[in-house]
Amino acid sequence: MPPVSGPVVVPLRSVEQLTQLYRDVLSPSFPPAELVSLDSFLADHAAGHLESLGVVEVPDGATPPAGPAAAGTGSGAAGTGSGEAGTASDGLGEESTATGGTGPVPTGRVVAGVVGSWSAEARVLLVQYLAIAPGRRGGGIGAALLGAAVAAWLKDLHPVMVLGEVEHPRFHAASEAHGDPEARLRFYARHGGRVLAVPYFQPGNEPGAERVPALLLMTLATEDPEAASVPAAPLRAFLREYFEASEGSLANDAPTRALLDAVSGDRVALLGVDELDRVPVGLLDGSSLRAPAG
Repeated sequence: MPPVSGPVVVPLRSVEQLTQLYRDVLSPSFPPAELVSLDSFLADHAAGHLESLGVVEVPDGATPPAGPAAAGTGSGAAGTGSGEAGTASDGLGEESTATGGTGPVPTGRVVAGVVGSWSAEARVLLVQYLAIAPGRRGGGIGAALLGAAVAAWLKDLHPVMVLGEVEHPRFHAASEAHGDPEARLRFYARHGGRVLAVPYFQPGNEPGAERVPALLLMTLATEDPEAASVPAAPLRAFLREYFEASEGSLANDAPTRALLDAVSGDRVALLGVDELDRVPVGLLDGSSLRAPAG
């Protein structure tokens, strides 16, 4: 194969690549309250709880592999031997065929990444992070990365729904460092994103940690793309699992109760990004600004 240069989408499995993704792409792109620690980020990949794909710039003249490496993350310790995690058996760790087979991962700078978290019980995939390194935004990198990742996860995992978290543009201001919530919302809408009618907020990353209020929980893919709603049961199971894993327990405060009440029926409505007036907002105050201390 002739040498090429330019971005290549590959699974990110080595400690070096994941650390580069965290430090060079995610940290400059998200407020601290929205990011887990680097140690947790690496440990969750090693345990098979998270999977990342990224855009890697292949150095000029380098020859890419015949096909991207398998998209699975591992259940063993990341970074052993070649630096790749072992294979898990709960879905995210299964060998992926959607990304084109197996082969060595090309070396080069990680300039963008998408991080997915799979709930096997709920059969819900959450896109926890999608970001492009400062100075590299634009040019279609994010669209290509999101499309490749969602296509791979749909093929391999058959989720009931793929979700994403987006800041509500009426409650979060745009910034040079962290981007424009309005533009981000339009980006997801162009790729089929619709807003769930729930008062969502991001849980704290650990007991006692700061929560992020007024987020929008969006579907990026569903089993029935034409449906005006999604089944509540898997969403309910996902939220309980996600909040318990993040905060150490399921809080009994008013915002958490309101969120779970919104998914207590049979279906949850999906709304367009031009219908935000119909979406309840997950506002926080007082003691609810942080996860319970445990």
